[in-house]
Amino acid sequence: MADEKYTFEQARIRLEEIASLARKKDTSLEKSLDLLEEGVRLANICTELVDHTDMSATATVEAAPSDASNHETPDADTPLDGSAPGSDDDGVVAVDIADEQRS
Repeated sequence: MADEKYTFEQARIRLEEIASLARKKDTSLEKSLDLLEEGVRLANICTELVDHTDMSATATVEAAPSDASNHETPDADTPLDGSAPGSDDDGVVAVDIADEQRS
């Protein structure tokens, strides 16, 4: 894959292969330097791909409408699952005993 375009996953897999080859004791100095050069190039490709992805995600978020009036914010007492405050899964409403004793 000398001049091919890499996906992030392809570059990551090749970097793992290079690291494995470089760890072998029988790898010559010349081969190690070649592996280092390829590894640096692949690391740069990975960095560019990640940066590009981050910028694309940021651009997508910024392009989305930010009209907060269409979105309801749940109250502190409203459970996130949409059930009634103080209710259990079986539909029974829990009552605070301290509130009952004050009445």
